[in-house]
Amino acid sequence: MILAELVAELVAYKCYNMWRLCGVYKCIVTKTAKRHMENLGAFMLTFLEIKKAQAKDKEYNLADGNGLYLRILPSGIKNWIANFRSDGKKISKKLGSFPELSIKEAREQLSLLKAQAKFEGSPVIKEKVHTFEEIYYEWIEVKKVKVKNWQDISNRIERYILPSLGKIDYKAITPVAFVEILKQDLYTRGKYETIKRICMYIKEIDIYAMNIGYVKELRFQNLYSVFPVKTVIKNRPSVHYSQLPTVLKELQVYGLKARATWEVLLTGFYTLLRPNEYCSLEWSWINFEDNTITVPAEVMKMKLPHVVPITKQMLTLLLNRPRVGKYVFPATQCKVVQHFSTNSASLFLRRHGFKDKLVPHGIRSIGRTWMHDHDIPFDVAEKCLAHTVGTSTQLAYDRSDLLEKRREAMQQWCDFVEDCLKGGADLLL
Repeated sequence: MILAELVAELVAYKCYNMWRLCGVYKCIVTKTAKRHMENLGAFMLTFLEIKKAQAKDKEYNLADGNGLYLRILPSGIKNWIANFRSDGKKISKKLGSFPELSIKEAREQLSLLKAQAKFEGSPVIKEKVHTFEEIYYEWIEVKKVKVKNWQDISNRIERYILPSLGKIDYKAITPVAFVEILKQDLYTRGKYETIKRICMYIKEIDIYAMNIGYVKELRFQNLYSVFPVKTVIKNRPSVHYSQLPTVLKELQVYGLKARATWEVLLTGFYTLLRPNEYCSLEWSWINFEDNTITVPAEVMKMKLPHVVPITKQMLTLLLNRPRVGKYVFPATQCKVVQHFSTNSASLFLRRHGFKDKLVPHGIRSIGRTWMHDHDIPFDVAEKCLAHTVGTSTQLAYDRSDLLEKRREAMQQWCDFVEDCLKGGADLLL
């Protein structure tokens, strides 16, 4: 809002603001009278009030009068809502978001909407076009609050979907449009898992669009079913543990310039966790008294909490990490607080000569193979990788996590990793 508009607003509502600040209206205006005055526009919002409005646990409305409301969502998004009756029929419509749509513009749109409704004698008004991009950005704001891997979700949608369909009216997009994009960009390259995930995200966006009132029916709920995808067990690129001395010495050199990434990868070796599990490692999960890391169930693939014994090597790494914020490995180039990206770890390996040779998840395979060849008991080795062992009946009766045996096995493995590192750059801290 420009300065002139703000000044005009302050002058227009000078008397009301003085009355309100004195607290007089609270004692002399009844609820019915106050509602009537709001409808007449007596308590119209000011720019400052809108700016100061804070998000709460639940969405709430601020009345501007004449059927115009500002709806503040828990995510902090502020939407202008028209809510009035025309010829006995209720009309409710989102006009836009603040500050993109100013107070003045919102009031003008409300007036036009009322005039059109009165002229046509029907609440069926031509709705504002909502592009796929607009709906997606609203949905991802909500998603951020619920999941930690929202950045990975965002990367996939923005890479594969937005360039082609981002600016198109959401209602004009057909299921075929999505299918064609996924076939051309991903199916021909065998990226079946990526297709599956994107279809799942589009399904969620479609549900959001209907629940928010942008569409009246779901249309993109079963896109994945049209792909003749065979279940393919694809081993992630990895190396044999016999190659580890050469691999680690080479990575150490590049790690000198990217120390944070190097320590993230070392954590993968020292814990044998999955990349998303060790990248999102939080200080609150660490118990230095009994030297354990407890990864909560919601983070684990099997949705069960997993206790990781802290080896001597991992302890040294943790004690020398700067403790800033909740994450052990925070993202350094993001405006919002989030953990180190798994994509960054993958990119580090690809850029330094390990494309199609080694990925972060492949570290687990190296450790598992080493344990097999060094007579680590099967159930102990599997539990080190947080794999479930046995039938459902066996699991129901056997609740042991074999922590002490796993501690011995993990220490032997980390000693081997340390031996592989000897002779390279001194990055063991």
